Amino acid sequence: MKGVCNKVLKVDLSQGTCTPEEVPDQVYEYFLGGAGLAAYYLWKESPVGTTAFDPANRLTFAAGPLNGAAQSGAGKWSAGAISPAFNLNSDSAATGSFGIALKQAGYDAVVTYGRADKPVYLVVDDGEAVLKDAGEMWGTDAYETEDAIHSGDGEDFEVVSIGQAGERLVRFANIQTRKKSFLGRCGLGAVMGSKNLKAIAVRGDNAYEVADPDKLKALNSEINKRLVEMDNEKPEWLQIKKVGTAMATELFAPQGNLPIKNYSLADWPEGVEAWHASQYHEKLEITPWPCKFCVIQCHNKTNFTEGPYAYQGKGPEYESFAMMGFNTMCKDVRAISYACELANLYSMDTISLGVIIAFAMEAYEKGIISKDDTYGLDLVWGNDDAVVELTKHIGLRSGGLGYLLGEGTKLAAEALGQGAEDFAVQMKGTEIAAHNWRAQYISALNYATGCASGPNHERGNSQHIWVGHITLPEWGLDHVENEERWEWKKAPDINAKFHDYCNIINSAGHCKFQEFRSYTLSDLTASLNAIMGLDWDTDDLRKCGERMTTLQKLLNVRYGWKWEDDFEWPKRFFEPVSEGPAAGKIPIGLGDAIQEYYAIRGWDNDGIPTEELLMRLGMEEYAAKL
Repeated sequence: MKGVCNKVLKVDLSQGTCTPEEVPDQVYEYFLGGAGLAAYYLWKESPVGTTAFDPANRLTFAAGPLNGAAQSGAGKWSAGAISPAFNLNSDSAATGSFGIALKQAGYDAVVTYGRADKPVYLVVDDGEAVLKDAGEMWGTDAYETEDAIHSGDGEDFEVVSIGQAGERLVRFANIQTRKKSFLGRCGLGAVMGSKNLKAIAVRGDNAYEVADPDKLKALNSEINKRLVEMDNEKPEWLQIKKVGTAMATELFAPQGNLPIKNYSLADWPEGVEAWHASQYHEKLEITPWPCKFCVIQCHNKTNFTEGPYAYQGKGPEYESFAMMGFNTMCKDVRAISYACELANLYSMDTISLGVIIAFAMEAYEKGIISKDDTYGLDLVWGNDDAVVELTKHIGLRSGGLGYLLGEGTKLAAEALGQGAEDFAVQMKGTEIAAHNWRAQYISALNYATGCASGPNHERGNSQHIWVGHITLPEWGLDHVENEERWEWKKAPDINAKFHDYCNIINSAGHCKFQEFRSYTLSDLTASLNAIMGLDWDTDDLRKCGERMTTLQKLLNVRYGWKWEDDFEWPKRFFEPVSEGPAAGKIPIGLGDAIQEYYAIRGWDNDGIPTEELLMRLGMEEYAAKL
């Protein structure tokens, strides 16, 4: 098959061996690559009883068939494993060029397992692989690790690495690449740390072979041109190339779709003004920092060099500053951006971190913790300096509160007691992201039913049919009225289609931000056909997405998911706010919507894929290995 290598690298860290393994075409026809390939290796090799920090957990870094195509967004790649946050299947995606370099090195994925007896890093150089001593890197931050590898092994290696939070098993530790992109959610950095694996470096010069290069070239030219034209037509502060995902504040605020004060509010005019894209652009002095082939260029680099929080590096994405700024009611753009960069250095997911810090602030406000617990920090709402300092304590796993918060909101709330669980905004052990369920009930449905990475907005994205105006007309989702965001009538069907859509994108090796500028399912289908030599239409694409979602569900059942897990919602889901566009709105009827979602998916009343569904998808053998 074209567009893939038909080969993965198996790395047994316990034995110190690196072995190539052939992968049959059917695996790619069913799951494409990326997130799908990561789930496949969990199914194949991590049996019942495997937990996140078990050596048997497969941490897979996987490219997709689009990685290597000169198409905007074709740099996205994924990793997957059993998550330490909730001990179920999970995956996360990053940009940069690691996936492209992995295929140039001759592999579609690196599958790591076992546990090294001392810190190591993996070097894959044009197909040849070796484990090297990482003792001198252990204890350094994620960026310092990348610099050390570039200095010692070569500047042209693409690197993924973890910092101290990953080493010390913070349950929401992430993995970074190129100092700007992150496998953010689900704690994959902690899985990497548990294996004593500090980094992976790859390079190679294998050619990217596709089935129809002329067709792909024409598609790339037309698609890239269209994306640029659409972005240029947007108002200044909604242009992705100018402000990246900071444009979201202006889009989301009128819908009530912001996370404010640990989600206890949905309106904060001062904060909306402080975090408007114009302020973000001015105070951070940002410039575009694009990924390879990308024309919309959503990543930003900061350039401010004065003041206590000066740094040059990653400008925070919307999800980062929303959770670290809006959710803590902090308005100092530079201070919170600096806190986000600290999290990047330590390798922590800023979404979970923002929820954890806001949770701690509310616990402080309610008298559950005091200055005796907070290292003397005054954890009042809006204390920017306290957010910066607490980030350090959590990232380095200081004793006491810093260590406890590194366990995640669920475990921290259970340990603190005294009613703390009532304001722990999490499901299944993972913190809720920066999309307010009061603004569109479908977000609550997505958080409850997502089976790729727990309650992960990026594995559903169904809220964007309203807040981002993303539609899937090829699958029958071409228009919704604004008021429908507070109805359940279409929500289960929309939710199911967006779950499948996100699985396809994250398995193909493409970036969903292109969809904000007109990239379509038809574009993706035509690109996959030109690359892989398929003859798919968009219905075939949907069936592929269904297979991925079904496999993820089967994995979750294997690792202990139960029906009631989807119904253990945060108490705050049903606490209305009195001000703002979503005032008085709570997702009553969520339980019925979950059951309808099961039915639409072809799952039984207990949320288990039915025999009929498995037969239709040709997946009987996958269900047999639970």
